[in-house]
Amino acid sequence: MATIEKRTRKSGTVYLVDIRIAGFPRQKKTFQRLTDAKIWAAKTETAIRNGEIKNIVRTAKRKTLSDVITRYEEEVLPNLAKTTQRAAQTYLGYWQRELGAHALSFVTPELISDQMNKLAATPDGRSNPKFIKNADEQVAIKPKSRKTLKHYRDTLAVLFKYAQQWGWIGSNPLDGVNKITGIRDQRDRYLEDSERKVLFEACRNSPNLQLYPIVIFALSTGARRSEILGLTLRDLDMARGLAILRDTKNGETRSVPIVGHLHELLTEQIQWVNESYDQYAPNADSRWLFPRRDLRAAIDIRTSWENALATSGVRDFRFHDLRHSTASYLAMQGAGLLEIADMLGHKTLQMVKRYAHLSGDHKRGLAEKLNDKMF
Repeated sequence: MATIEKRTRKSGTVYLVDIRIAGFPRQKKTFQRLTDAKIWAAKTETAIRNGEIKNIVRTAKRKTLSDVITRYEEEVLPNLAKTTQRAAQTYLGYWQRELGAHALSFVTPELISDQMNKLAATPDGRSNPKFIKNADEQVAIKPKSRKTLKHYRDTLAVLFKYAQQWGWIGSNPLDGVNKITGIRDQRDRYLEDSERKVLFEACRNSPNLQLYPIVIFALSTGARRSEILGLTLRDLDMARGLAILRDTKNGETRSVPIVGHLHELLTEQIQWVNESYDQYAPNADSRWLFPRRDLRAAIDIRTSWENALATSGVRDFRFHDLRHSTASYLAMQGAGLLEIADMLGHKTLQMVKRYAHLSGDHKRGLAEKLNDKMF
C-alpha cells in the first residue's frame, strides 16, 4: 500500500512516497509536487502488483552482473552436466568481460541489444584459414550463426532469471530484447563413401597416432568427442565389448559396443597406455584411454583433426558430424528410430527423426512383406 507524507524542509515542501507490499522490497521516492507523487505511487504500485516493475529494486544498484555470474557459477553451474558446464564457460566469460562491471540497474534492453549487434558482427572463431589445403585459396570469414547468438542471449537471460529469483532485480531486461527464432537446429552432413576413405587415410598418416582410433571410435559408436576423451581404462570392459560413457551431455551414463575394427584398435591402445603409465606415471589415480603427452589429462585433438581434414580435402565437416554419420549409416542399414536414439543416447525421438527418410528402403521391405502376407 502506498502512503504519501508531506515534509517541510529548508529548501521547501516535499512529498515522500512510501510503498509497502508484502513480499516485495519497500519503495521510497521524494517529489516536489503532490501531483507527481500521486502519479508515481499509483503507477509503481500497479506495476509491482502486475509484475511489470522495471528494476527499481534497491539491490540492483549495488549488485553487478559479475556478482550474478559468480553466484551462478558457485550454486547453479556445478549441478549441470560437465559438457554443459564447459560450453557455458564461453558465454559466461564473454558477458563477464563485456558487462560484468555494470550494476544490474544499468543493464537495460537497449544496452543488451547493442551488445548482441556487436557480437553478431564478430567473425566465428571456427573460421580458421590456417587449415585450408590450398594456401592460395581465398576463404570467406563466416559471421556467428543465429544458433550461436541464441546461446549467448539465452545464457544472459538465465543469469537475469536467477538474479530475479534471488531478489536482486525486479524484472528481467531480456524481456525487452528480441528473441532469436527461426533456427533450423539440424545438421544433416555425413561422410560419403569416397570421403570416408580419404579421411581415414589422412587420420592414419597423422603425426598424432591417437587420432585414427579416436575417429574410428566416434564413427563406430556415435559418441561425442567429449564423451570419448573423458574415458579412462576403468570405463572399458573389453571382455564384454563395452565402453561406459559417464561424462555425457544429458548427465546420464550409457554404454556403447566395442566391436570389430574398433575392438582391435583399442586392444592395441590399451596396451600402449598401460606401458606408458607403468613407465612414467605408475601412481596415477586414473589412466586416460587417450592421454596427452604428460599423461595427466586427455589429449587435445583439435589441431591434428583440422590438419587431417585439410589433407583429405573433405570440406564443411566437423568432428560432431561423425556422430551424424553414425546415425545416418544405422538408418540406411534399417535401424529403427528407437535403436538409433538408444545408440546415440537421446532421451526422445525428436532428435533422430531427421534420419527417418534414410530408412525408406527398409520401410519398403517391411511393407512388401506385409503386403505379401495379407494378399
